[in-house]
Amino acid sequence: MKKDILNKLIKENKADAILLHSPQNRLWLTRFNSSLGYVLFFNNKTYLLVDGRYHTMAVESKEITNVDEIINMSNATKQINDLIKQLGIKKLIIESDWIFLNQFDSWTKSFNATLIKVDTSKIRMIKDEWEVQQIKKACDITNKVFESVLKFVKPGMTELDLSRFVSNEFLLFGAEKLSFETIVASGEINGSMPHAKPSDRKLKIGDFVTLDMGCTVKGYCSDQTRTFALGAQIDPKLLEIYKIVFDAQQQGVNALKDGISVGDIHKTCFDYISEKGYGQYFTHGTGHGLGLEIHEEPYNAKNQTEILRAGMVVTVEPGIYIPGVGGVRIEDDLLITKDGCEFLTSSKRELIHIKG
Repeated sequence: MKKDILNKLIKENKADAILLHSPQNRLWLTRFNSSLGYVLFFNNKTYLLVDGRYHTMAVESKEITNVDEIINMSNATKQINDLIKQLGIKKLIIESDWIFLNQFDSWTKSFNATLIKVDTSKIRMIKDEWEVQQIKKACDITNKVFESVLKFVKPGMTELDLSRFVSNEFLLFGAEKLSFETIVASGEINGSMPHAKPSDRKLKIGDFVTLDMGCTVKGYCSDQTRTFALGAQIDPKLLEIYKIVFDAQQQGVNALKDGISVGDIHKTCFDYISEKGYGQYFTHGTGHGLGLEIHEEPYNAKNQTEILRAGMVVTVEPGIYIPGVGGVRIEDDLLITKDGCEFLTSSKRELIHIKG
């Protein structure tokens, strides 16, 4: 499937080959992770160039795929140009969404081929079964961490205390690393900031706490947000917006299926929240694609027109954030299917009250 995607890109742009430099695209095609490297794809053959730090690792890898030749890279520009001449490549696609201008200028002077700038940000949108399984494993770890959080969290600890606990638990449960910096947002001020940074604010009875967290497995990300309550006595306004966000998310989830525009998913959630009188407090898109990057195509946001297709993995994450009151966000990772969608995240979505 992945070679078909690259062949289609080459054909559409009347090119001969494609050069992948971004770590995400290289990992997507080869399942081999390195901080530096190149993939030259030509005539259904894949040439992987990595330097001495990774060459033996690549040769010995049992997971590497779609690679026909591994080249020990010492002078990347010269070795790529040697391949260009050897293979008779005249027109070469490069990643316009990744390559810096100075790199493009250098290659233009050094390569014996015409460079064609192509946005490759959408080539990874549809996941194969192996990719979905890695995301599912990351989501399963995320659920285990969330269950640990519910046993650990208590009034008097700081947002930073909780953030550090989350980081440690992910590693204990087998994650490679966090997929992004954990968000812990509590109370009337921090809770009203969608991307608040964990602070030394102490959690207290009556707080809503929003926890946005995720991890990676073999490079693939999870991304889950839950808002929970400390104590039984909660401001009725917070309880009201929780139910609105919960219902809005459910409507968005219900609308997910092959053939639906991502903009329509956002509109479904936003319109519901707006009808309840809180549209001005829903200040971001409803979700995004998920895979080797925590945010990737497609984006469920206003004015976006990408059509959802079976095999895409997206988040649905409406929120309401009211300064001086607090905020709520609920986020899940979902696999698009022909008839609807499948939850990959599994943590309880109904409001949880933590005893004080």
